[in-house]
Amino acid sequence: MAVNLLELTKVCITKEVGLKISDLTQESTGDVQVAMLGALPGLIGGIMNKASTSGGVHELIGLINLNNEDYVLNGLGGILGDESRSKEFISNGLSLLPILLDLDLKTVTDSISSSSGIKSYSVSTILSICAPIVLSVVAKYAKVKGVKSVEPVRLTSLLVEQKEFMFKFLPKDLNTLWNFKDLEDLNKNLIRKPLSESELEGKPVSVRAKIVYWILALLILGVAFWGYKRLTKEEETVVVEDFPVGADSVGHSKGRTPNSLGNFVTKQLPKDIRLNIPENGIESKLVSFVQDSSQAIDKNVWFDFDRIIFEPNVANLSKESLEQIDNISKIMRAYPNVNVKIGGYTDNSGDAATNLSLSKSRADAVKRGIVNKGIKATRISSEGYGIEHPVAGNDTEEGRAQNRRISINITRK
Repeated sequence: MAVNLLELTKVCITKEVGLKISDLTQESTGDVQVAMLGALPGLIGGIMNKASTSGGVHELIGLINLNNEDYVLNGLGGILGDESRSKEFISNGLSLLPILLDLDLKTVTDSISSSSGIKSYSVSTILSICAPIVLSVVAKYAKVKGVKSVEPVRLTSLLVEQKEFMFKFLPKDLNTLWNFKDLEDLNKNLIRKPLSESELEGKPVSVRAKIVYWILALLILGVAFWGYKRLTKEEETVVVEDFPVGADSVGHSKGRTPNSLGNFVTKQLPKDIRLNIPENGIESKLVSFVQDSSQAIDKNVWFDFDRIIFEPNVANLSKESLEQIDNISKIMRAYPNVNVKIGGYTDNSGDAATNLSLSKSRADAVKRGIVNKGIKATRISSEGYGIEHPVAGNDTEEGRAQNRRISINITRK
């Protein structure tokens, strides 16, 4: 199943981050949300287009090797909330734009400005903020722990996987700008004849890229100093709430960022079933629970889905949710004795009866998704609990976001 970089990037744009971007640009949150719908796929598309040549791949790997994704993905709210750090962050992002988007920078900026109705200057700021975020998500899933440099074919293969998502979410005028055929051709060549990053070193690197390498190197030194100072402070618990960029996520509860889910790992299950899943995601937890004979069935032990996304206020699953649905069905196929119960929950906003109905409909939708993958309906029950069983207080936006969730309980194994 393809890794969807767009959805993984959206998870990083929490409500806190979105509000800070709104403050920095002096644009309304609604306009910022619309701009994000173009900025995020626009930047990913630009990176894909950049990777269409060997020289472009070399430049990207240079940036990725220097990138400190933990600093970016774990500290966005704090970075954008601090005047000096936010200025430095935006300045560094602005330096990235000519490399990631090259000659297409003006086209992308004009496209987003036209669709969102906000000033080109504000679009430039939004792109400058989003560029390090997008690059960090790409880096996280392109890097291999313990390996010094990213393998070119790993990067191009990751980016080729994004084509199906890009054609769906790229603004129409950007869809005609890029077709990514050269990227696909280069990826096929690298699969046939893999090259190391060092073997690409002879490829020309732009002066802009060399300058940005130095900027990122200096940024890393600054990050190290900032991190040292934080060691003297008490660790802060960060509550993540999605800043809605085109969807209603009920599956990203407290701390559920791409970073907290961990790296994607391969798990071999019975019946020759193989999963490519986040090491800290729900799938890994379910497999561990099923395999551990010391873990008894308990009606109070629930596991929260972390990548299930619904359209706002309805029970329609997004296409991005199908990956997790497919993984759950594979686990049930590998362990035919396992039965489960799906629970749907809401916050306490609005009418309680409506919330109860919505939670039931969403739980049923997840059940149908698993059944459609070939699992017998008799192995799955579903129930909506509405506002019952909150996991956090409903007096804050953060708490309400945690209470909007879909969970799974193993009833037999």
